[in-house]
Amino acid sequence: DDATYVHSLNVALICNIFSRWLDFSNEDTRIATACGLLHDVGKITIDKSIIQKPGKLTSAEYDIIKNHTKSGYDILIKQDIDEHIKNVALMHHERYDGTGYPNGLRGNEIDKFARLVAIADVYDAMTASRVYRDAMCPFEVISMFEEEGYQKYDTEYLIKFLDNIENTYLLNRVRLNNGREGEIVFINRDRLSKPTVKCGMDFIDLSIQKDLYIESII
Repeated sequence: DDATYVHSLNVALICNIFSRWLDFSNEDTRIATACGLLHDVGKITIDKSIIQKPGKLTSAEYDIIKNHTKSGYDILIKQDIDEHIKNVALMHHERYDGTGYPNGLRGNEIDKFARLVAIADVYDAMTASRVYRDAMCPFEVISMFEEEGYQKYDTEYLIKFLDNIENTYLLNRVRLNNGREGEIVFINRDRLSKPTVKCGMDFIDLSIQKDLYIESII
């Protein structure tokens, strides 16, 4: 499946950069990159009609999709590769508060590389186009992480990711939901999804202008 292939490459690249932000060793960075590349390998066992379905999955179909974690682990278990890579295939949908799957693991029960891949996986999945929806604006995804992410993901990892990913958008041109266009000129550390945008001669602090938000990057 082309979308899964591209997603896997993207997550591998994000994990490579993310692990450097976390000051991982060169060896751990190499492992993290491989973890990102192979995290969804279990999806090769899922029928294409489900993987590529253009609409919302039924409960039964979603249960089948969720099996890709165990299937991926089963595919990798006998391979001569680092144990973390196998664990990530199994654990990348676990969540820090125990709400994930397949085993409802909590906190440090989750492999540290799976905690990293979980963030990279969601970020890329949400900011990429899918057959059933358009890509979300990165700032919408950052807002989602701010609102619910600190319960679901490793807080140390998430803070480092958001701080650094936000900086990559500094000086980018954006369009606001009121149609005005401008340039991101300042990052508000207390509300990363609401930076200050210069529109013409106006400096608009989105953390204060509650009704305004970044609609798209242009």
